Amino acid sequence: MSLYRTLSASSSSSEIPLLNNSDHLNDPLGADAASIHDIDDLSISAFDDSSKSSSSAKISTSESSISTENALEQLDVNLETLYGGQFEGVRLPPKGSAERNEMEKKLKRKIDAAILPIVIAMYMLNYLDRNNIAAAKLGSLVEDLNLTGTQYSSCVSILFVSYTLMQVPSNLILEKVGHPSIYLPAAMAIWGLLSMGTAFVKGYRELLYIRFLIGFAEAAFYPGTVFYMSCWYTKYEIAKRSAIFVCGSWISGAFSGLVAYGVLENLEGTFGLSAWRWLFLIEGTLTVAVALIAIRVLPNLPATTRWLSKEEGLLSVLRMIEDVGQQDDDSAASTHSSSTTPPSKFASAMAGFVMAVKDPKVLNILQMMFSLAITGGINTVFPTIVDSLGFSRPKTLLLTAPPWILCSITSVMNSFHSDNTGERCMHMLWGPCLSLVGFLICIFTTSTFLRYIAMLFLLQIYNSWSLGFAWMATTVPRPPIKRAAAVAFVNIGGNIPNIIVPFLFYQGSEPKFYLGFSVCALFAVLGMLGALALRAQLRRLNATLERGGKVDGLDGTTGFRFIL
Repeated sequence: MSLYRTLSASSSSSEIPLLNNSDHLNDPLGADAASIHDIDDLSISAFDDSSKSSSSAKISTSESSISTENALEQLDVNLETLYGGQFEGVRLPPKGSAERNEMEKKLKRKIDAAILPIVIAMYMLNYLDRNNIAAAKLGSLVEDLNLTGTQYSSCVSILFVSYTLMQVPSNLILEKVGHPSIYLPAAMAIWGLLSMGTAFVKGYRELLYIRFLIGFAEAAFYPGTVFYMSCWYTKYEIAKRSAIFVCGSWISGAFSGLVAYGVLENLEGTFGLSAWRWLFLIEGTLTVAVALIAIRVLPNLPATTRWLSKEEGLLSVLRMIEDVGQQDDDSAASTHSSSTTPPSKFASAMAGFVMAVKDPKVLNILQMMFSLAITGGINTVFPTIVDSLGFSRPKTLLLTAPPWILCSITSVMNSFHSDNTGERCMHMLWGPCLSLVGFLICIFTTSTFLRYIAMLFLLQIYNSWSLGFAWMATTVPRPPIKRAAAVAFVNIGGNIPNIIVPFLFYQGSEPKFYLGFSVCALFAVLGMLGALALRAQLRRLNATLERGGKVDGLDGTTGFRFIL
């Protein structure tokens, strides 16, 4: 099978290799990528298995020639057998060519349009359904259900118990099922129905049980979406997309107060229902509606999305191969495994989990994200903290919006700059640093003005949240079953604090909340130290790759390096 296509006479080379059917190899920064990730000069045409028979076969370009055999050895991909040979015979321009760059830009725009708007909407509702109990508390929920302070805190925390327990199993199921366009919306529809059911609870036990079930359903979404996006975007593209995605949660944090204000102020007693019950009914109904839309809109994975052309499908697959130097599936990863690990284990969900928990990088990321999550756990009690300023209920609900809006803006800016500079660690530090300043202000003063300024700082911790998961997804690139387990495992550590934090801001500790603010400040510092430790660890691993060694089966000769 020839991967060469003859160009016009004006071309500087009469014969230029074309990649198999994949619209754009994932070169995150497009034509400008060379300035940040000049990984290699290999053309995908080097994957032509037919040329392996000739050791003298060369890939002709206007600037250089590269041995086909060397390219095949480096990337270890056979296009004739890739995904059952479904891309055999498809041709693409060589990596780095103007035609290839243009194809890749068009593909990324197409994928962005299909994925980002719907996952943002899904995350907005995910956050609303998870945290609307805090807004409901400002209504008559506590009085209607006769809840004590401890019972209310238990109802807030119990969701995160089931949410934590289900994350790893859910992500492993998703990786094996391979149909995120069905799996993620189905989970969303379930938690939406359960949220609607919350409107009809009669007491503490019913509320506790239904919150526990909501946690099971919601566990599929965030880690599943992070893993899903890591299958479409390269390490220099994923941070900005992750920030835009997570922005849905920050926007929902802003609008949740506005929605709650409208519902609690205007629907009290309508059809005999308390306003807080309408809050759950309205938001749950919206969730189910968006889930039904998502099933029709979301693409599956690069090799299984039917509405992509053959060229677009192959380009989507090959750009991920170029990003790391090997195929993004478990069987491909198995060829790089150590001799002590049977290749068949790479197809095992349990093996993926074991690989993740044994990886020192994953454990380091877990420590970092756990610390940041303790600090960021204030989102579960943020309306209560704002309420401690002493304003009326309407003002309290409205004042929760500006900190979330500011957080949305700064988070996107931070992640875009991180992708454009190819740097992660320093971009991870300034969010917890600003939050630390906010916590210290809250500890040392009860001034209403200064405390509200501090609250603008508190939520800046979330500038590091989406970026941390983007960093993690590219730090554990292969095999995908390990990456799926790692994302879920780290997200477990990132949500356990949500079980703890509501008890730190216990009823009776307002308005000073000394215990809560002090613990959050401490863990902001630990989170920053974790980011610095991870950077040092990855720098050592990059040195091994520079010497031509292997790290986790990734070959340094392909040009792969961990992003710092």
